[in-house]
Amino acid sequence: MTTGGLAGLMLAACALPACAETFRLRAPQAPLEAVVQAGGTLTLEVRYRGKVVAGTPVIGLDIDGHLRADALPALSGSARRSVDETIRPVVAEKRSSIPDRYNELRLSFGPTLAATFRAYDDGIAYRFETAIDGEVTVRDERAGLRVAKGDTAWIALSGCREEAGVDCFQTSYEANYAKQAVDAVPEDGLAFLPVLLRTAGAYVGFTESDLRDYPGLWLRRVPGEPALRGDFPRYPLEEKVFGGEFQQSLVVRRADFLARTQGRRSYPWRVLMVSPDAAGLLGNDLVYRLASPLGLDDTAWIEPGKSTEEWITSRVLHGVDFKSGLNTDTYRYYIDFAAEYGLQYMMFDAGWSDPHDNARVNPDIDVPGLIAYARGKGVGVLLWNEAHALSQDLEAALDRYAAWGASGIMVDFMDRDDQPMLRFQERVAREAAKRHLLVNLHGVAKPTGLQRAYPNLLTREAVLGHEYDMWSDRATPGHAATVPFVRMLAGPMDWEGGAMLNGTQKTFRVVGEQPMSQGTRTQQLAQYVVYDSPLQYLAGTPSDYRAEPGFTRILADIPTTWDETRPLQGEVGEYLAVARRAGDAWYVAAMTDWAARTLQVPLSFLPAGEYEATIVADGINADRYAADYRIESRAVGPKETLRIELASGGGFVARLVPKGEATR
Repeated sequence: MTTGGLAGLMLAACALPACAETFRLRAPQAPLEAVVQAGGTLTLEVRYRGKVVAGTPVIGLDIDGHLRADALPALSGSARRSVDETIRPVVAEKRSSIPDRYNELRLSFGPTLAATFRAYDDGIAYRFETAIDGEVTVRDERAGLRVAKGDTAWIALSGCREEAGVDCFQTSYEANYAKQAVDAVPEDGLAFLPVLLRTAGAYVGFTESDLRDYPGLWLRRVPGEPALRGDFPRYPLEEKVFGGEFQQSLVVRRADFLARTQGRRSYPWRVLMVSPDAAGLLGNDLVYRLASPLGLDDTAWIEPGKSTEEWITSRVLHGVDFKSGLNTDTYRYYIDFAAEYGLQYMMFDAGWSDPHDNARVNPDIDVPGLIAYARGKGVGVLLWNEAHALSQDLEAALDRYAAWGASGIMVDFMDRDDQPMLRFQERVAREAAKRHLLVNLHGVAKPTGLQRAYPNLLTREAVLGHEYDMWSDRATPGHAATVPFVRMLAGPMDWEGGAMLNGTQKTFRVVGEQPMSQGTRTQQLAQYVVYDSPLQYLAGTPSDYRAEPGFTRILADIPTTWDETRPLQGEVGEYLAVARRAGDAWYVAAMTDWAARTLQVPLSFLPAGEYEATIVADGINADRYAADYRIESRAVGPKETLRIELASGGGFVARLVPKGEATR
């Protein structure tokens, strides 16, 4: 790491109010630049190849008795530095070696406030720091985005309209992304992050990183403008428990401030990811790079992998000699299947205990005995938990699970990202790590890099995934081809796919206990390569997987962590192709929406040599029978181009291994 001056200009602009100064901060290599104007207020403009691709309104903090964003203390100093380091994550999501290169500008406003800006080759980020003794009350934070009229957004709204007594900051964070002009976003809509913008000069993804002890950022449309302003869930003053089978603690009264927190701290990074094309977004891990570093001393026990998942198929088995359901025989069958195919985990979803009291185990399920049985076969067990119930006795519950020998937990139904809920989630990750328990969060807001500090936090939901096929037609192939470009910008996502019942656009039906996917079976396979998630689930029934052992073996063997990711091509919501490397093996995967396509994918990313390709492609009749697929093997090399023919809603996976290496 080197410190000192950077190439850049600081231009006087005293014609502006409060004698503002303009600072330019350039990326290390890319034609990307941040232009900061600092005076009585602070604004940011992002330029790519000389074009303005996004800007902000006035940004800053309103802290009771100390700071106002619209009347900053006088600018008292600036400092610059360049950093060129390498991050080696405990759990490799997109890549196992992450270059961390950026140029940084730090502006000081008196002794109590600083703003730090960073320019990376694939994005711009900023954050605030305060140095105030004692506890402070953050009244508000000014944030948002300005773009040009007609610029496009892919944006997800909370799904409710604010009326008397309705709190739209409470949601499952599961929505389809609407593509529309920014100036056409409903003014009464409330959008959760991330959002993606298509401007005249680049794609711009917007989200946040290092969100700790602070509420999440949301966006509202600015009336009459192509702009989105920041908003936040205020601090909860009163909560009530609602629900029947599953319960949630929901806010019924909020304060007029965001957070009460320590006055000496840094605040979340506001992150603008920039790419000249859509495909480039697929490799962006800027949220991870900006997050707090590892906070655990012992991580050797953390093992990513795959797991069964029985809730989506209602534990329906066939070809067995027992009644399937919530009983010991069914879970033993799932464990045997996991062991047979080398899956690392088996899930006990809702039903193994009283959802409202995790100490009351279902008498039809021998949970401790099954965990011991699974461990004897090399399979770990993950236990579902209702968040409200778990919060009542967190340490005692985790002690009990650890004593049983469980490997981890899923926590569900949080549905908020105000300050107390963010504190709870970090507490869960920390306390689980003490007991060597993995964590998966459902009914939760997007990731913000907390998994870098707590790598036992393997994945989280915050996506409208395959479970929606149980009751709706919303998880379309177009949606499946949108989330990698938008939701996945924030980090790992738990889609829970792997459906073995598959429907075309014409034949798909909502069938409750036996849900089918929309699109081909090969697209279900491709999602395991395309979607980032160090913990992946097989949400189909083992009875169907065992009927297709060749396909299932390929699925089970796909890694869940990657040494390298190479985005190849794609357009948001239409199609994509990506290459990933794990060790010496490369995987190429492609997906399309309901439009059939043919892609040409050069293999020039491969090192020199010959490779044995195992290819799983849509079958010749997949356009009419979505479960049709074919498996073939052939030799390929880096000078070849793969011709990928995708059926409507189709997919493709190729595993490329250097010739001579052992393959399964």
